[in-house]
Amino acid sequence: MSLMHSERELKRMGEKDLAKIVAGVRGKLGKDIDLPVTTAKGDKLQEVPAVEALRLRESFTDTEWEALIADGALIYRPLAQTIPTQREKQTKKGKKSFSYVVDAGDRINAVPSRPVEFAIYPAPDRFFVPGSFDRSVKQEERDVAGDAQDLRERLGLENITEIIPDEASTLSDITFQHLDATGRWLFGPEYAKAQGLDWVYGRTKNATNPAGSLVADVGNAKADNGLDVGGWDRDYGRRNVGAVRLVVPVEVK
Repeated sequence: MSLMHSERELKRMGEKDLAKIVAGVRGKLGKDIDLPVTTAKGDKLQEVPAVEALRLRESFTDTEWEALIADGALIYRPLAQTIPTQREKQTKKGKKSFSYVVDAGDRINAVPSRPVEFAIYPAPDRFFVPGSFDRSVKQEERDVAGDAQDLRERLGLENITEIIPDEASTLSDITFQHLDATGRWLFGPEYAKAQGLDWVYGRTKNATNPAGSLVADVGNAKADNGLDVGGWDRDYGRRNVGAVRLVVPVEVK
């Protein structure tokens, strides 16, 4: 986040006086500068590395793997498959795949899942980032960054973080791998019940329209029907859409 970005956000929220102060600081400096992303934890404010400053590694180290598994996580590596390929693969196994996929053409259907290791917390009460429902993508990214900071500190692991995936196919790939491994649907009724809802979706940043103002969400899984891939405005929250606690290995620049 930069000074200019902060100024624009303050204007968008109607905080014109604060926006003028930020603009004045930027004017005196004669340039825009990046600001640290922070999260409040009690009275202590901690720095959280910006996603842009991170590069994903393909795999967790043995130490990271063992710590995450001991903490209740499971680790999957998506197979670089598109949603049509996933549907075909599930059909060949005689299993349900997708009950609905939003009509977004190649913006959804041609995007393969990301082939790096992801850790998820499959317990329904730990699967989503707390407080991330009914939030915009920007707000969810702050929630995810703060949750990742807490996870790093608690496990003593420096080079892990959490992300909102760019690809709807990544969440569906993990869902089908988990189904094959455990016989249980992620985003199923027990996940909705844990949030006090009738159904739940995981947010992605996969655009579903040319402008990129709408992004895909994945969820509402049912054993007799399969998985939904829908869409929602990136700048508005939805009570049934939250950020999955999706942990990845990274290198800090």
